[in-house]
Amino acid sequence: MWSCQDTFMYVYIRKKSRMYVKGRRGRNDFMRRTKAEAEQTREAVLAAAIDVFLERGVTRATLEQIASAASVTRGAIYWHFHDKQEIFMALERRANAPNEELGDRLKTRLVADPRLDPLGELASAIGQGLQAFETDPERSRILTILWLRCEYSDDMQPVVARQRDADIALQNVFESVIGQAAERGLLAPALSPELAARALLLLVNGSVLDWLRAPAKFELTASTTPMVIGFLEAIRAPARPRRPR
Repeated sequence: MWSCQDTFMYVYIRKKSRMYVKGRRGRNDFMRRTKAEAEQTREAVLAAAIDVFLERGVTRATLEQIASAASVTRGAIYWHFHDKQEIFMALERRANAPNEELGDRLKTRLVADPRLDPLGELASAIGQGLQAFETDPERSRILTILWLRCEYSDDMQPVVARQRDADIALQNVFESVIGQAAERGLLAPALSPELAARALLLLVNGSVLDWLRAPAKFELTASTTPMVIGFLEAIRAPARPRRPR
């Protein structure tokens, strides 16, 4: 039999346990809500930065203008970004990340199935990448800033280095795939994989830059993909004639 004191202690402990669980849930809900709100603020700052950079150029844009466009304080910006350069680099990473993912998928696909034609798969991957870029307004706006609305002064050298690294990474993907074609005797001897990859990067980047300057002039994917296919077929080794039986 429980005494009155035992009953009182049991009820007290149960009540405290429920209060603890409720308090813990409340804290967890608050932390989740705070994290979500912080992420929303960060996205608002990046979206506002795109607008301000496009309108004023990166050099003339200020954190005050970005904060005003995002309807946040400068303190809210500093919570996420150290300075304007860090905002710019976050946008650069966002614009180039899909290219890195596409390159990784292409290399994985070729490793998984050695029977695939490397040059044909490369042309297909580039076409997919162009299509994804052309239909993503945010990425095209960011690249417009990177290539056309930024004066690369000394304080922007880290961004220049990042952009150069992104180009080198993409060229390395091209070179790796073209190199696989060469190992299988599918590449004409006129160009090395390195030179072919560099020429292909110039073709793709040149088309993208031309389109960013005048997007109404032509459709990026529809006009560039045939050029990519034509280039890759031009560097393909001629098919060996079959010996008569």
